[in-house]
Amino acid sequence: MRDEGKKVRTNEGEPVGCAVHTNHMLASWWCAQHTLRPTFLPSYLLTFLLCFVYLWLVVEPDLIYYCFGTILPDAPPFATGWAFLRDSLGTPGGPVAYAAGFLSQGYYYAWLGAALITLAGLGLSELCRRHLVTAGLVRASVLATFPAIMLFLVYSHYKHPLTVCLAVSLGLALSLAFERLPMRQPLVRVAVCCLVATAGFWLGGAGTLLVFAMMAAVHGILVRRDWTTVALALPASAAIVWAFAQYVFLIPARQAFVILTPFVATQGADIAPFLKVLTSLLYAFAPLAVLLVLLGKRLLSGRGRAPSVPPKKIKGKEKYAAAQPLPRPDSRASRPRIAGWKPATHRSWAVFARLALSAVPVVLMALGLYFGGDELRKPYVLSNYYSRQKQWDKVLELAGGLPKGKNNVYVNHDITRALYHTGRLPYDMFRYPQDPQALLLTHEKRESDLTEWKLSDIFLELGHVNMAQKLASELLTTKDHFGVALEELGWISIIKGYPSTARVYLTALKRDLLYRERAESLLRGLDSGFTPAQAAYIGRIRSYLRDEMAPVTGTEPVDQTLAALLKHNPHNKMAFEYLMACYLLTGRVDKIVENMERLPGLGYQTIPTLYEEAILIYYGSRQQAVDPAKFNISQETLHRYETFAQIRGTAGPQNSQAVLTRLIRDFGTSYFFYYVFGQVGLM
Repeated sequence: MRDEGKKVRTNEGEPVGCAVHTNHMLASWWCAQHTLRPTFLPSYLLTFLLCFVYLWLVVEPDLIYYCFGTILPDAPPFATGWAFLRDSLGTPGGPVAYAAGFLSQGYYYAWLGAALITLAGLGLSELCRRHLVTAGLVRASVLATFPAIMLFLVYSHYKHPLTVCLAVSLGLALSLAFERLPMRQPLVRVAVCCLVATAGFWLGGAGTLLVFAMMAAVHGILVRRDWTTVALALPASAAIVWAFAQYVFLIPARQAFVILTPFVATQGADIAPFLKVLTSLLYAFAPLAVLLVLLGKRLLSGRGRAPSVPPKKIKGKEKYAAAQPLPRPDSRASRPRIAGWKPATHRSWAVFARLALSAVPVVLMALGLYFGGDELRKPYVLSNYYSRQKQWDKVLELAGGLPKGKNNVYVNHDITRALYHTGRLPYDMFRYPQDPQALLLTHEKRESDLTEWKLSDIFLELGHVNMAQKLASELLTTKDHFGVALEELGWISIIKGYPSTARVYLTALKRDLLYRERAESLLRGLDSGFTPAQAAYIGRIRSYLRDEMAPVTGTEPVDQTLAALLKHNPHNKMAFEYLMACYLLTGRVDKIVENMERLPGLGYQTIPTLYEEAILIYYGSRQQAVDPAKFNISQETLHRYETFAQIRGTAGPQNSQAVLTRLIRDFGTSYFFYYVFGQVGLM
């Protein structure tokens, strides 16, 4: 009884209360040094480093740059100068689109584009991680990388969701800032929420507002239990946005509420369902993850709450244990037995588990690439890139490695153009997949931006300059500031002899960061004379110049357009070879025979192989012999024709597949095979 009124002391002379306090401080120090150390950081950065290398060397963002405005018609444009900035600041979501357009210029260099994409994904992941930590999930780094992995997967399909990423990131940043503001009065929170929502709508459009609203609703209902803010602020914010759309930005409210939202971002006939899901998840991931974490915490805390027990007095063994001296901090026994601490024998397994967990994002990335891959997507954008660079040999090299059975009308169009520029169109045309509609892109009822650009470019080469000007002007009108169209219109004005008009287009082109040098080169040509290469190009197109304004896709067939160009200038070799290609693809061998008299005037010493085969088919179908005085067919082609006819004549019900296999092997790249079977015989 005498000891109950005294303070229990340790051997060192400290009271028990001080010992407990010291033990608590030591435990906190040990937690900070071992248990709560952010061991996620190396794996977190390693994941993004691997993704950067993949984006740089495999995806190659410079290919994406050459898709802007055509293959990617919704890519944000960018131009220097106050006028473009003023227009961007005057529209909802304009500042985010302006920033995305500026950053997109870096895609011109593959390494810089990969770095920008990686940093955008890193910022998005960090914002998601902070929201998850705020919700109570301390180790949230692996889960937070999922939005970045989705972003990289979308980029691997050569889409450009940078504007979406910036809009979502802005919404998460505004939500994080709003939740950390020290405001307790409900009406003050409502007012501030309305202001933040309005600023988000102006900066990032309805996409930013949507993310901010979802996060505000989740935090307001499950964390603060602030029903006033949710019930008043969100509807009030929507009303403010409606008023701004109607009276400030002067756009329909229905349009205002879908700017930079998933309802617009996932539209498009060429977007696969897999990509639509990924793009939508970029908006919904953080709100959904925070919601699930909060609900899980509430559920677990409700089930695992221990019943309250009144405190006991210290006596007996407990008193003796409390009175024992504390071990020295540097000894093994000094390591406190706290929750989450494990002995050394178990820490190796914990390290292994953390490493395995850090590999989850990389595994998800690999699975997404494997199951959601598109074999023809990269060849498609590569073909577009090579054709823009006039690297025709690279186009044909690419065509030789296309996936079997896969076809794309734009790739076929580029292949035909590359065959002409390399002098192989009348010889090797059927060594590659063919589509009659690919010749002049007549596959669409309403021409897309990509079709308009490619037709404008090829019509300029063919000499149909007025049609090229019409298509480039339409493209510029719909795309606001589009460097390729401005350059094309500048060339057209020079070719047609309108230097003052050319200066207008080229001066506007100087506002483009990456086209500025080309614009200055053409302006110098107008002032002091063009280079020999530029002068030769201008002279060749002027010799082909056709004055008529004839439509291409509509009432006038492709062959009539090409025939009119050839009639205007019988020396237009490109128009001739394209016209012959049109006749070959449509099986009009009689037209091939009629036009063989043009060969000497176009510089042909002998009849090209495919034309020889068409002539033999024409006379063979009429059971007539070819006049050797009129058509000097090579003996090799004659022998191949006879062999083809003989093998095909042996086909029967029992050996049809074997005969077809042999014909594909020996004659698959000939016009004989295409004329009979209607397709190229590729093994």
